[in-house]
Amino acid sequence: MQKENLTPRQSLDLITQVINQARSRFEENGFIYAFWGTLIALASLGQFYLLQAGRTDIHWYPYLLLPLGFVFTTLYYIKKKKKRTKNVFDKSLAGLWNILGLYMMVLGFLFAGQLRENLLPVILLLLSVGMTVSGILIRQRILLFSGVLIGGAGIYAFSVDLMHQPLLTGIIAIIAILIPGIVLMYRHKRLNNV
Repeated sequence: MQKENLTPRQSLDLITQVINQARSRFEENGFIYAFWGTLIALASLGQFYLLQAGRTDIHWYPYLLLPLGFVFTTLYYIKKKKKRTKNVFDKSLAGLWNILGLYMMVLGFLFAGQLRENLLPVILLLLSVGMTVSGILIRQRILLFSGVLIGGAGIYAFSVDLMHQPLLTGIIAIIAILIPGIVLMYRHKRLNNV
């Protein structure tokens, strides 16, 4: 196998092409952001409703939707994986979200008792890292701004009482995850005449 020497311009063009491919795939996968924005909003607002109704014994039940969402997302990407190869950006983003998702689920289901009123703020901060890094890697300002917004909400959530944190989380899921997902899907359809 012969190694090909690239000019600096060719190297830059190759890197730009890889980033644009990852961006295009992520825009196409804006569906996943819309899906998770909806799922997180439903779970959070469901918890808020149960807390307001005085059902503190089962207030966490709506979050059982999240492991189901993880299974759906895994199957979705397995199906898509068969259709194309992944580049380094795709693999990096997939790894980032897998690790963050695992940490968020472990914290939520195993350490909720220890974290108590700090659980949702910590989860929002982890979610912020994923959105911000995704925005930086694929050069999508909407994801970058969403990540910053989620991070700000996570920090603010430390000062919000436990009864209202799910409401804040639900609103943030709609504004900073669902809406950007819809925008990315729309942009992809517009650019690709789908």
